[in-house]
Amino acid sequence: MMDQGVLLALTVSGLLLSHQPAGQQPAPGAPTSATSPDAKDANSGKQPTTGPKSPQWKGLTVKEKLSYDWRHLFDPENVIFAGMGAGLDQWRDRPGQWGQGWGPYFGRYGSHLAQYAVQRSIMFPVQAIDHEDTRYFPSTRKTYKGRLGDAFLHTVWRHNDSGGMMPAYSEFLGDYGAAAVSRMWWPEQYHTGSAILIAGSDTLLIDAGINIFNEFKPDIKRWLHLSR
Repeated sequence: MMDQGVLLALTVSGLLLSHQPAGQQPAPGAPTSATSPDAKDANSGKQPTTGPKSPQWKGLTVKEKLSYDWRHLFDPENVIFAGMGAGLDQWRDRPGQWGQGWGPYFGRYGSHLAQYAVQRSIMFPVQAIDHEDTRYFPSTRKTYKGRLGDAFLHTVWRHNDSGGMMPAYSEFLGDYGAAAVSRMWWPEQYHTGSAILIAGSDTLLIDAGINIFNEFKPDIKRWLHLSR
């Protein structure tokens, strides 16, 4: 129940933050392209050059979606966040039958990577059928709060192939479907609805973390003096 409570609190916070007024003090280096439907370039007043409202933007074909998913399947952040999920399970001693130490940790890590592969195999067909565009477009908001809220919101509310917005059905079906499949190789006591709910919610929270990382990646590079 604690995991569901944390997820709910973070999700609600993200939704609230995503509705912060746009006229607040800008965050340094905030990206100016993409998510807001009525967004324009902050400096020139022109339409943004990337994202659904850009004149250059177009939806992806099914083949292009497959190519995009394949290229990003093993992005470093996905592999790293899988390791963080394994670390969380290790800290919570779940499942306890797997023990502690480096060996059990890598067993949990492998479990998370396998769960991730199942998740992606569920998500792609759903995206193709319901016309979701799962590319992440940086927020047009200027404040850190607004950008954080948009990153959270994008986990459950995404662009479609026409540039509009829709519920992220592939996220929900992929997260909780993969959770159900992955419990099959966990001990029998985890073959329950509540265990599936916790595992799927953990994945949803991890995906929100990946969106936040992608949103603030330019800032992180600048802070670390990695920007060119």
